Amino acid sequence: MIDTIKIVSMIDKRLYNIIQSQSIIKTSYHSATGEVFYKIINDSLEGSFSSNFSVRIGEGSKYKFVNMYYIEIEGSYHKLVKGYNSHNRFSKFDTYFTRTN
Repeated sequence: MIDTIKIVSMIDKRLYNIIQSQSIIKTSYHSATGEVFYKIINDSLEGSFSSNFSVRIGEGSKYKFVNMYYIEIEGSYHKLVKGYNSHNRFSKFDTYFTRTN
């Protein structure tokens, strides 16, 4: 069974700025020097019950995209389509754990 999928693509600066303006930004920096160690830009999920996909953006160098930005879209296909993760067609636990006398 495939639990989650992640799709990565290049995006331009215009789309990066649009997504960034509506996202949650988590940053680590040194307060004395102002040096930024990392910046995570994403939209948070409601919880493991959520069928929403997580969207994260950043500088393209992470994926070796030259002079571009990236977008990562991650989530559970089964939760999106069916509303939950597990199905008997993928994991037949009842077959393996049923006692026969």
